[in-house]
Amino acid sequence: MTEGQRMTAIVGTTLIDGTGADPLRNAAVLIEGDSIVTVGPRSAVDLPHEAEIVDASGRFLLPGLIDAHVHVSAPDFVTAPPKGDPTAYATTIAIRNLRSALQAGVTTVRDVCGVRINLALRSARRHGQLIAPRIFTAGKGICMTGGHGSGFTGAVHEVDGPDAIRHAVRVEHKAGADLIKLLSSHRTDLPEFSQAEIDAGVDEAHRLGLPVAIHAANYVSTDMASRAGVDVIEHGSFLSEETVDRMAEKGIVLVPTLWVKHDLAVRLTDYQQTPEKYPWGDATDLAESALWFRRCAEQLPETMRLARERGVTIAAGTDFVLADQPWCLLPEEVEWLVRLGLSPMAALVAATRGGAEALRRTDRLGTVEPGKWADLILVDSDPLADVSALKSVSWVMQSGKVIPRSPEWERRPIEEPISCSSAGSG
Repeated sequence: MTEGQRMTAIVGTTLIDGTGADPLRNAAVLIEGDSIVTVGPRSAVDLPHEAEIVDASGRFLLPGLIDAHVHVSAPDFVTAPPKGDPTAYATTIAIRNLRSALQAGVTTVRDVCGVRINLALRSARRHGQLIAPRIFTAGKGICMTGGHGSGFTGAVHEVDGPDAIRHAVRVEHKAGADLIKLLSSHRTDLPEFSQAEIDAGVDEAHRLGLPVAIHAANYVSTDMASRAGVDVIEHGSFLSEETVDRMAEKGIVLVPTLWVKHDLAVRLTDYQQTPEKYPWGDATDLAESALWFRRCAEQLPETMRLARERGVTIAAGTDFVLADQPWCLLPEEVEWLVRLGLSPMAALVAATRGGAEALRRTDRLGTVEPGKWADLILVDSDPLADVSALKSVSWVMQSGKVIPRSPEWERRPIEEPISCSSAGSG
């Protein structure tokens, strides 16, 4: 044991380790500092006398959950114009969202583009100034002029042509992004970037050692992305057999974001009954968007069947950017994975090791194995019997430290702020 490093032993638990292996009953996990050092049956693990013992008898131990598709900040999180600096207000909301996710068992998030709040919060967490999930971020996204994401001011580079894409990749590499995010479809059957543009983005990012994620949801854009050799396809609502086979061959991860697509299919259909309340565009946009998400919901069972049967790695991600639901919706996403054909074990793997594969960090994340960071959660009922157990995570450890409980961080929607007239002078 390194001098000054705390040792913790979790004993008596049923371990679901994130690899897909059968659960290990009466397990013991020994942690030194921020890392796991020993995993095995309680009878086979020698516990140092100085180790702090966590008796987890009757409970289920899993790796910390990884949300593979979030936006740390989004305009609709700010439900009313604040007094003062709007960036400071948006940052405060982002901090609460991150803390609520951590307390709910999400120990790592993969932020797939936004304003520079994302990089600042990643730095704050790394420097010990913020209790939050571990943040990996794309920095700003890259879209074509007028393409998907262009309406999110400050969150994307709008560029055209291979050379301009290469330049944007270099800008994000300089800024310190962990990955590159391309965006190449928007609620139609048409692609946005050309094949040459996607190829250039992937080539430049990989040359600089950065993985590439791409927003691609229709048959053409997903086919182009797979040909270019991206690392992760976000959404991927429409996948041909050829594309799925190519993804499996190249190790391209799919983050299908199922919950949000079904939520939007219902939400937009409801708006068609009261189009005057639709907040994001005109009647034509509403009709096109409602049709698109209904088509997505209808196609997803087939898409998930293909991905499952052809062995594509699936990672669980939420992509919810509104204020009327909790920011942490990963338990709901896992439920949808099961509803669309994954076994409970496969869905849990998607929310743990799958996320680590999307991040290309299986060396330290995603499973309960020696050498991994000690990101662990306990639930009180068997998630293999009912995956909704993930909605009631009762204990969270991140990097070997137990995360305290606080009502301020509880998973809940963002509420309208108290009006100035009723808030008094406090």
